[in-house]
Amino acid sequence: MPAMETVLAAFVLLPLGAALVLVMLGLLLHPLAVPTLQALERARFARRLARAARADSLLKARRMDAALRELEQAFCLFTVRADSRLLEQIGAHHTGLLSRFLTMIEDLPQGRVRLLSLAKVDRILDRRSDLEGALLQLRNRSWRDGRRIQLEREVRRNARDLRAAVRELVADVQLLAARRVAVQ
Repeated sequence: MPAMETVLAAFVLLPLGAALVLVMLGLLLHPLAVPTLQALERARFARRLARAARADSLLKARRMDAALRELEQAFCLFTVRADSRLLEQIGAHHTGLLSRFLTMIEDLPQGRVRLLSLAKVDRILDRRSDLEGALLQLRNRSWRDGRRIQLEREVRRNARDLRAAVRELVADVQLLAARRVAVQ
């Protein structure tokens, strides 16, 4: 049986050694975390781009409902945490999605109808861009930083609002398309 001093030393030194190993691993793996996160964000964005491309092909085939579903899913509702260039690309992507909605509305007989839901989506997207830009500026701060926590909450709330506004926009376009079918 080992001496009591040896057992006490083991109980004290073992957690300290484990903590030291974890800190060292964290320091060594941290430089790999940002490129990995960037790659994951880019992959998620690529899936949204693919949905937009499918929506375009569905629009050419005059399959409005399926195209609207794809366009709804093409919005990027995830939070960009690592790549500031991706924020600009997502902004351009969202502008392209809104222009597709405008094109669809213009093709309808009563296409001159103003859709307030389109303006609402545009306003929410603009706010989202500002929030994510501010959040990216704070990425080097602690996860417990009050401003960062507040921005995270606002971005999550914005994502919920955006999802609801996009659904409303899709429903409005579907309603206009249904009126077109009834008129014909």
